[in-house]
Amino acid sequence: MPNDTSRNTDICESNPGIHKLQLVCRSSLGIEWYSERDSNRILFHLFIRFYPALGAPEHSPFSLKKGEIRTGQNIRKTKKGREIMEKRSVLRLGTIFILCALLLTLSIKIPYVAAAGEKKGPIRLGIDTELTGAVSETSNNVKMGYELYLQEIGYKVAGREIKIIEYDNKTDYKIAMEVAQKLVEKDNVHILGFGTSSGAAIAIRGYAEKMKVPFVVLGLGGAEQVTLPPLKYTFRLTYADGQGELPLGRYAYEKLGYRKMVVMGPDYAGSTGKLWAFNQAFEKAGGKIVQTILWSLGEMDLAPYFAQLKPDFDAIFPFIPGDISINRFFSQYFEMQLDKKGKKLCTHWDMTEDYLPIQTFGEKMLGITSEALYNLGYDSPENKHFTDLYYAKYGKKKLANNQAALGYESMKFLCTALAAIKGNVEDTEAFLKAMHETKIKGTCSSLISVDANGNAIRDFFVRQVQKKDGLVRNVVIQTFPQVRQPPQGYTLMPGKGK
Repeated sequence: MPNDTSRNTDICESNPGIHKLQLVCRSSLGIEWYSERDSNRILFHLFIRFYPALGAPEHSPFSLKKGEIRTGQNIRKTKKGREIMEKRSVLRLGTIFILCALLLTLSIKIPYVAAAGEKKGPIRLGIDTELTGAVSETSNNVKMGYELYLQEIGYKVAGREIKIIEYDNKTDYKIAMEVAQKLVEKDNVHILGFGTSSGAAIAIRGYAEKMKVPFVVLGLGGAEQVTLPPLKYTFRLTYADGQGELPLGRYAYEKLGYRKMVVMGPDYAGSTGKLWAFNQAFEKAGGKIVQTILWSLGEMDLAPYFAQLKPDFDAIFPFIPGDISINRFFSQYFEMQLDKKGKKLCTHWDMTEDYLPIQTFGEKMLGITSEALYNLGYDSPENKHFTDLYYAKYGKKKLANNQAALGYESMKFLCTALAAIKGNVEDTEAFLKAMHETKIKGTCSSLISVDANGNAIRDFFVRQVQKKDGLVRNVVIQTFPQVRQPPQGYTLMPGKGK
């Protein structure tokens, strides 16, 4: 007579509908069993083996000894057997209920344990980004950057393929959340990457925390609330509002000599945070913000907002995402001859990129000052490497820029963390720890790391548009090393923080 283990094996082998898992469990009774797809069979085999341990009567048909088979008919032939079966019926039903509940609990999620030497599948990196819509130009530049790094490493880290699963959220908060849910719940991504829109990132980070999936901002998404208050699974590898605006606000007062300024931009979290951070720093240094002018994100006709400007100011700090809107801003600025009236511009890097505004308006841009974390002409081996790769892949129709550099650095940082855990992305705790411990050299920053809140620490610059060697371009005039995100609440414009 075969023993219990061999009977289990025979049952599985004789029923092709039964699925044997790789994992073989050994009970405290020393009996091996295989988890099967047919729940009734699973219950039966668990029941006949574990019922004795739950106090089955000695003469119960389930009190089998090893190698013994006893049927209900055999038991019922004796009066004592019939009495025992009747008296113990309630106990048996209760035991069945307990085992069913146990089986249901175990069936909810059985973690997969790879066998030694088994080859793992690709690392699935989902990216929820704005390929169309108001901030699509920015996100597409970021995409060029992270694809450049992935190409450089052959879409592999620690011997594992990196599979990118990317969807367009159309710069729509609702669609962005739907995309995040699809990536996590249907595509089963290991890491959820994100593009630019701060409002969507704020909403998605809570969902990622609930699902316990690492959420990594690869593009701008600078609003304070993306990383504050901190969440375990959220990282932003780029920058936070205030990291560039606070140094620039002080610089505008102390070095550029501005005393009265206006802040202008679209009314959404990714803009108002920057405007308010600049406001805080400039006024703390001794200056005065005399006007704050806001409009809807995606607004193209800026003439009514320029018309609101009062004459008594020295300079404007504007922030606008998207190339078309930026060009419209400058067209209006020059059309009103504000430059000739001595009204200066001191702004975010988006507004003075070499690849578009400077190429479009040329020498009219001279003297404009901006904060930045990248500069095209920056002299470092890392920047030369990045620009050589960039132009080899994309040509020189569009110059290398801040957003592309951010995408490149973010993906490099993420992959460095993955390499540190030998690509074992399934170990989420190890990945989170590696993200906090990773340090890389940036294209221009001496070092990039993340703080305890998961936000990037990096160098920032003040640069100015100058004519150098016959070319109109940005030139770094001040470096602020290893700038951290400001404290919680510092960049929340009153009435705009939620």
